[in-house]
Amino acid sequence: MVIPDTGKKDYKVVWLLHGYTADDTTWMRNVNIEKIAEKNDIAVIMPEGRNAFYTDSDFIPYYSFFIKELMPKMQNLLPISDKAEDNYISGVSMGGYGALKIGFSNPDKFSKIAAMSPVADIKHFSNNPKSPMPLQTFDTIFDSPEKIAQNQIINIFNQFHPKQKVLQLCGDDDFMHDDNVTLKDFLTDNLGNDYTWMPVSGDHSWNTWSANVDKVFDWLV
Repeated sequence: MVIPDTGKKDYKVVWLLHGYTADDTTWMRNVNIEKIAEKNDIAVIMPEGRNAFYTDSDFIPYYSFFIKELMPKMQNLLPISDKAEDNYISGVSMGGYGALKIGFSNPDKFSKIAAMSPVADIKHFSNNPKSPMPLQTFDTIFDSPEKIAQNQIINIFNQFHPKQKVLQLCGDDDFMHDDNVTLKDFLTDNLGNDYTWMPVSGDHSWNTWSANVDKVFDWLV
């Protein structure tokens, strides 16, 4: 976590999620989060997500941990706001999926969501030959057709009908670009002016995300 040294009692906060095979250090290693937090006078919390897809499963009940344990604990320990209007969630790849899933499921806790190259369709992701996730691992988390359907971003949105501001970024050479465009069209229809699509050049890598992270934080704050 990074907390600016300006003495506030209720910083706005970005919950920043990592991608598959990464960990809680990946943001610190790839971009200057301390500088970004200082520039925007905002707290940044970067939790360890394992490879759990920010989802409850027999592997780890990660979604429940995040909402019921991690957030309340951090809000009690740190000088951060617990108001929805001051809490934003963002992430890359699997973390982009997590940001959309957790954000849409909890519109009372988050007012803005920024998803960078998110896994926009988990079923297509599982079958994509360029996916880094072995099918056996995917099936451990999403262990039935019903669970896959329940955890599709579009279905989560339709369940909760959130009214939040959403930014979606995806490189034009990303292996999940088509799925991101499909999600873009859906969110444009359902969120209107509260939705922002940020098309960028690049592939599914930190070369793309680090080049655009400042723009994402500019949008968030």
